[in-house]
Amino acid sequence: MKLRSTAVALLLIAAYGCATSTPPTPSVSEILMGIASWYGEEFAGKTTANGEIFDPMQLTAAHRTFPFGTLLEVTNPKTSRAVQVRINDRGPYVGNRVLDLSYAAAREIGLVEPGSGTVSMKVVQIGKGEREPPVPYVVQIEEPKEKIVFEEAPRVAFPLPSQASSTAPSSDAFAVQVVEERRGIPTRRQVAADGTTIEEVPIPGAEPVILSAPQPRVAPVPPKKAAGSGKFVVQVGAFSNETNARELQQHLVRIGQKAFIERDTLFLVRLGPFTTRDQAVKARTELEAQGMSAIVTTQ
Repeated sequence: MKLRSTAVALLLIAAYGCATSTPPTPSVSEILMGIASWYGEEFAGKTTANGEIFDPMQLTAAHRTFPFGTLLEVTNPKTSRAVQVRINDRGPYVGNRVLDLSYAAAREIGLVEPGSGTVSMKVVQIGKGEREPPVPYVVQIEEPKEKIVFEEAPRVAFPLPSQASSTAPSSDAFAVQVVEERRGIPTRRQVAADGTTIEEVPIPGAEPVILSAPQPRVAPVPPKKAAGSGKFVVQVGAFSNETNARELQQHLVRIGQKAFIERDTLFLVRLGPFTTRDQAVKARTELEAQGMSAIVTTQ
């Protein structure tokens, strides 16, 4: 009886230890399922968790536990498209999402417009760990076998003697006359004989010169900003490409959000305007519940 009680206790301790320990790192080729989302140009230039500079056009992703440098093959079952990404950041920490793809990776599998969706993840290679930089791309350029020597062109003194004499302006070049038409007769102005007044003298056989009025200059129209008189807005994305901004705006409108695009140095996709910050925070919370990241800012 005592031996049986001891065996049962050991089994309970072993089962409890297995239940409370950290789950092991998935092995290569193991298929995992979860909800993935994406993040883009609003985070461009910022530092990722492993020390790199985030580039939304690179095939990278954020995961909470995978070692940095881990390669994942991510497949979207709805489009049957797959992409291979490298883990270089931590997250996501919103809702039940397990993976945050870069904009380029999400575009490859058709996840940009819906914003989030269920994906399958296959571990291709486990990374080495903390702050693992990407493999450097080295380009070797071979030097030419024969070196090319550029000879210096002879200097030329300016002005050239032949040109200086031939291109010298004559005194007639500065004799500019203003010809006008007075009642059908070409005239020109000259100083009168008394030397104090200007008189108009007819020019027989001269063709009248018709001077056109100068065209008024039109100032360029600066880009118009989206209408809005509120104090706070919710910024969902910032794009250098207007087409990408339009796609996100149309997606927000389809899900019932009042979205507009405001042009600054980038095309800003925003919601609002809101009179108070609490209203803007509430709108941002609704977006995060749908798996979309956003920030509250002033207009």
